[in-house]
Amino acid sequence: MSQAPVPIHMPAGQPPLDVPEFGDAQPASGNLLKGSSSFLASLIFHMSLVILLALVTFDPPIDRADHAVVLDDVVEEPLERPLEDELDELEHLATEMSITSMPSAVSGLSGMAPASLAAPQLETKLLEDMLGPDVTQVEMQLLNKPNDTLMKELPVGTQGVANVVVGDYNEAMDRLTQELVWMLDKGEVAVVWLFDQSESMKDDQLKIRQRIHRVYDELGLVGVAKDEALTTGVASYGSGFELHTRTPTSNREEIDEAIAEVPVDPSGEELTCQAIMEAVKRHRRYAQISKRQLAIVLVTDESGNDDNNQRYLEEAIQACRRADSRVYVLGREAMFGYPEAQVRWEDPQNGNIHLLPIDRGPETAIVEQLQTDGFGIRRDAMPSGYGPYEQVRLAKETGGIFFMLPGEEKNINELNDRRYDVAAMEPYRPDLRPRRDQMRDAMQDPLQAVLSKVIYDLNPYEASVANVIEIRRFFSADFEQLSTQVRMEQAKMLTYIDYLDKAIAAIEKAAPLRDASPNVRQQANYDLLYAQLLAYRVRAYEYGAYVTEFVKNPPRVPQPPTPKHEFRGWSLDTVNKLSAESITKADIEHSRELLNEIIAEHPGTPWASRAKWELERGFGIQLVPSFFDTTRFPRRRGNAPAPPPTPIPKL
Repeated sequence: MSQAPVPIHMPAGQPPLDVPEFGDAQPASGNLLKGSSSFLASLIFHMSLVILLALVTFDPPIDRADHAVVLDDVVEEPLERPLEDELDELEHLATEMSITSMPSAVSGLSGMAPASLAAPQLETKLLEDMLGPDVTQVEMQLLNKPNDTLMKELPVGTQGVANVVVGDYNEAMDRLTQELVWMLDKGEVAVVWLFDQSESMKDDQLKIRQRIHRVYDELGLVGVAKDEALTTGVASYGSGFELHTRTPTSNREEIDEAIAEVPVDPSGEELTCQAIMEAVKRHRRYAQISKRQLAIVLVTDESGNDDNNQRYLEEAIQACRRADSRVYVLGREAMFGYPEAQVRWEDPQNGNIHLLPIDRGPETAIVEQLQTDGFGIRRDAMPSGYGPYEQVRLAKETGGIFFMLPGEEKNINELNDRRYDVAAMEPYRPDLRPRRDQMRDAMQDPLQAVLSKVIYDLNPYEASVANVIEIRRFFSADFEQLSTQVRMEQAKMLTYIDYLDKAIAAIEKAAPLRDASPNVRQQANYDLLYAQLLAYRVRAYEYGAYVTEFVKNPPRVPQPPTPKHEFRGWSLDTVNKLSAESITKADIEHSRELLNEIIAEHPGTPWASRAKWELERGFGIQLVPSFFDTTRFPRRRGNAPAPPPTPIPKL
């Protein structure tokens, strides 16, 4: 990902202004439905368009140039020359593909905004042969999606497995060895290891280098003869693609050296689906002329660039099917309803903390959860119990397996590393059908339209929305600047609360649709979204009331704990203590009741974990002093030149 990092300490505000009262606007029941008629009319009018937006996961704005893999069609030809000549020719293949910008006529990216968490984009090409519903006469049709079949009753290897949770690489490699044994029982095999070039993958690559030797020992296939049953290729990808073995080999030293050659790509790009297609293209001919089965093993800790995934997933699946290639994925758990996690990075020069996004989901093809935590962009990392949609679908549809490795995460911000009950999660499995099919169903589902509209209208990655719902979380140590910042936030808060009033009213009107839905996952989504909207309205009002009182009766300047510490400002925190209980009490009770019901009705699931997390946050607001240890990053002395700034890495 190359989205701009989210700074924890936000810049100071504008010149000081008078601070107004924040007290009369209140989310009383009489105001809940005020303006809801026009809101619902707009909802019906835009329903067919909004549901299309749910198809596309939101994308953070990116500033990267379009990098694309140059893919040429593979022409099937009869094998007229001797096999030895063909293999000798393969020895001279280029080991590194050129990285160029794909022409817009080929890529289809011209004019598109970058994907993953920006404003949702309409995928109009998917609708060229479909008629939209009559938005003036929307019928309350229920979403009834057939469950995808995992073919659990069939032997391993005959059908892809959507999600296999493993404890570590040893366990995953043991299972992968079993898969290779199963394939070798049918004939010779070429396996291609495809590594993500992220810096965070270096430790993973070392583990696999050590483990591959054991795989060969277990298979009893050590040697370099031409007729070896198992050969191994090594490739890697980031913004481009590199091949590290001229042709697949069983020489363990060559394999080890090839993995060690995998570079680190500083671009932060992971063009996963195109890399899969290129790996298949580079090895399909080899597998054909040597009469080998082909398998790709993708090793990555990210889900890949979302725009690339959306555009090329189905093409990658078809390329694998044409080559009879399985795809096994050694990957990570997706974030719950969210396309990214954020890594805390400290600037070594000044100690400033930046939140660097990494692609990590979501687990579904459409957006199902709010992308805001009530104050703006989500900063938590809550696992979903499943792998990223594209990687899981790719493995399943090609007859492979998605191995979900433990996170072993370092510096992940607000990581909630929970494990869910496998049996409890069964009814909540994500729909793994193509996006196109899911969209056809969703277009006929008014409940999904309501949920999608609320999520879309609260998308903090849309600039016009962020101006309202991206709430300041850090205030200046200077009182005049703090007063200005408070004034700006108050103006936003009134607009924010007004929208929440209307959204809650629309969600409440959709309650009969929720009760009639046969889809357990959709019911859980409705329940959580409703409870969160109530909680966010409470916190929005508590925020406004608290900061107004804070400015009217400011506390004394806090004393640093030691002379080496420096007071830098005030950080936002959520607490149980309330500032406007007489106004927010009813909403708090209702939200708390709904959140507890979610915990009771959906135990052992991410919905229950998310509900518990919301309860533990508290509904009140407070500002706490922020101190900085000046000894860790001493100031420059005299006229010493300032060192060049440290570049913020792209993960």
